Amino acid sequence: MHLFFAYKLFWLNYAEFKGRSVRWEFWFVLLWHIAIFSILHGVTQLGSIFDLLGFDSHVGIIVVAVANGLLMGYELAIIVPLIALIVRRLHDMDVTGWVALVGLIPAIGEGLILLLMCAKSSPGPNKYDDEKN
Repeated sequence: MHLFFAYKLFWLNYAEFKGRSVRWEFWFVLLWHIAIFSILHGVTQLGSIFDLLGFDSHVGIIVVAVANGLLMGYELAIIVPLIALIVRRLHDMDVTGWVALVGLIPAIGEGLILLLMCAKSSPGPNKYDDEKN
């Protein structure tokens, strides 16, 4: 249940940079992202398989073009909510969201962000809790 709930919550909080997100929320969203990306990327590779099997090359070109369009659209759509999720996850550890900029460091940044996402939440309330009550 958490797997589907986390992905739904991810899209409902599309551009919400305030508040907190727990560890499982980040990792379940990452699992969804890997699955969707893998499927779409796999379909983009079908063009060469169609050629090997002797199908009309126009069918392969159309399938690959549609899959590439879907893949690019998905990758563009996920940028803002993924950054927002990382910022909320940092807030859950009582760390400023500006630390997410570490992810911009080539080759090292993404690994550092992934390591940070493994850290435990800060116990009890912190300065990033929602003030909705």
